[in-house]
Amino acid sequence: MLIKIDETLAKQVCDELHIDQTDEELATVTALLSGAQAIINDSIELATYPDIVNNPLYIRAIITLGQALYYDRNLANGQPKAIILMIDHLNAICLTKGANLNGPK
Repeated sequence: MLIKIDETLAKQVCDELHIDQTDEELATVTALLSGAQAIINDSIELATYPDIVNNPLYIRAIITLGQALYYDRNLANGQPKAIILMIDHLNAICLTKGANLNGPK
């Protein structure tokens, strides 16, 4: 099951970033997290191994990208290296687990 991007997660991110939890900030953070989730989902082999959404690294990648987008909405310098590293690890897990699920028995 995909991670639900909601006010609870937005509040967690606001706490991590020491951002006031006004309605406007929560709406902004929630929207950025939804966008970050779409980017992460499009960047990994989610269809190969959908259970990756249960991996703590998956939600951390969403949160980290959401935080990066909060401070740099255009990602003018590209995705942070940490995001690229997390995506690489998530892809490796998806491909390995997907190969195990789909491979010969």
